[in-house]
Amino acid sequence: MTHEKTLILQTGRCVKVISQWKNPMNPGEIEIDVLIKDPSETHYRPPIGLTHPKYWKLKRMGAEKSKQLQIQYSGLTEKQLRSVVKEFRLMQN
Repeated sequence: MTHEKTLILQTGRCVKVISQWKNPMNPGEIEIDVLIKDPSETHYRPPIGLTHPKYWKLKRMGAEKSKQLQIQYSGLTEKQLRSVVKEFRLMQN
């Protein structure tokens, strides 16, 4: 099951958090993806795109580190992220 939640940050940026189970048979690990949309944009995009200075660093990282860097650059706080994960876990029960 996939859960999407859109958060609006104080800067006006919209962050879409997409959470799902890594392995549906083992509901312990959650996979999180983030997409962002600034107020002047019409579509969601990854936080680190081709023109971002950290793009090539991101490509050399492993999948897990890459996702962590994407979440960090989205502008989400740890508290907001924990809230989304908690909401996703509650929906599954």
